[in-house]
Amino acid sequence: MIDYKLKLKSKRLKSGRCQIQFFVSSGNIQTHYGYLLVEAGTTLKEVVHSIESKVKTRLNSAGNYSHLFNLNHRSRVKENVLLFNN
Repeated sequence: MIDYKLKLKSKRLKSGRCQIQFFVSSGNIQTHYGYLLVEAGTTLKEVVHSIESKVKTRLNSAGNYSHLFNLNHRSRVKENVLLFNN
């Protein structure tokens, strides 16, 4: 992810949290989009860092199928990021 653009839209929920909708594009092609759920006091820098780390992880593990459920892996990190490919 050397050269990319990140577009963010936010929506405050009744719970006080914020839902962030994001779009990642490289050049003129949108490559990924997704949603992030954050607490109200989260900074823009923290939001961007969460999105970048999730997209980098997805790109680095393209063939690992990490999204599939594994019964041997008990401790699963709770993530508030949903990421989709276009």
